[in-house]
Amino acid sequence: MFRSKKLNFISLLMIFLVALLQSSNTLAIQNLYLNRVGFCDVEVGYDVHVVGNKAYVTNNDGLMIINTQDPRNPYKAGELLIGGCFGFVMNGSIAYIASFSSGFVIANLSNAQYPETIGSYSTSGANKVAISGDLAYVSYMEGGFNIFNITNPESPSLVGTYTGTRSDSIQVKEKYIYLADAEVGLKIIDVSNFSNPFLIQTLTQTGGANDIHISDNILYLARWGMGIKVFNISNPTSPVALDSYDDDDGGEELGLVEKDGLLYVADNSGVELFNVSNPHSIFEITQFTRDVGAAHEIDVDHEYIYVALGGGLLILEVSNTPQENDLLIYLIIISVVVAGILILAYFMILKRKKRAQFT
Repeated sequence: MFRSKKLNFISLLMIFLVALLQSSNTLAIQNLYLNRVGFCDVEVGYDVHVVGNKAYVTNNDGLMIINTQDPRNPYKAGELLIGGCFGFVMNGSIAYIASFSSGFVIANLSNAQYPETIGSYSTSGANKVAISGDLAYVSYMEGGFNIFNITNPESPSLVGTYTGTRSDSIQVKEKYIYLADAEVGLKIIDVSNFSNPFLIQTLTQTGGANDIHISDNILYLARWGMGIKVFNISNPTSPVALDSYDDDDGGEELGLVEKDGLLYVADNSGVELFNVSNPHSIFEITQFTRDVGAAHEIDVDHEYIYVALGGGLLILEVSNTPQENDLLIYLIIISVVVAGILILAYFMILKRKKRAQFT
């Protein structure tokens, strides 16, 4: 009888020890953390790209230029007021911008205080931009994309058009366009003859396609509220699915970027960090959700993470240690588990002593 009680006590103690190890090992398993560094209020941010010590963010007024030399105190250094803008790409100090009110705009941002428009092509509803050589591919909210020759940036000329349903993101690799359409999925379009682009295929099970990032021959696809898919596109006309991550936390994957085996994801209600060093087996490392609302797009440099979101630009960093508030939470969890073990042990011993008195 006594031996049975002793075994029960040991079993319960082992359960608590396992819980303790699991809690403390959270720090070991999640050995990377996302910590807040700074914030710049520009009302809202839709897309972001970082060049040197400046972050460029689109919003409802145009393109905001933010000085990030001190990432803890970023400030708006200039603005290009061309109406509401979503996507854009940077080539040095030249920006190629999709403005839903002004169309396709090319701007020189070398002087942050006095940025200037170089050239434009007025087509309303422009959404995203991809650049390859002397060609710019501009997608539109109502669907499809236009192809522009930008050899003369002062006068971009229309050289091709692809009509179709909505266009949420566009990327180009060699002679192929990868077009994210949240309604039907990821499309692959041949643009080798840019005056006559044609659809090769729409990949199955890619509904919700919202953003694309291509790194070498690996394509990462953010699916609006449906997780992430990873493809090998070494054969561009026949991508091979490598792995996927199903979102089960109610988030909406809106933007992503990969760097050095890490995938950074703007998840609308937070920022997620994934290990994708093995694209056949990706896994989430950690996430940051505190004071994050409507995270739309994301970019990284050698040290920081830049998130365009509701309110403006949020700057984060990857660290081996959590911020004080996060560390306090872990310590509280561990303390509660330890206290539970001690309380259980105390009452088990006390109960055993009382029984011994009556035997």
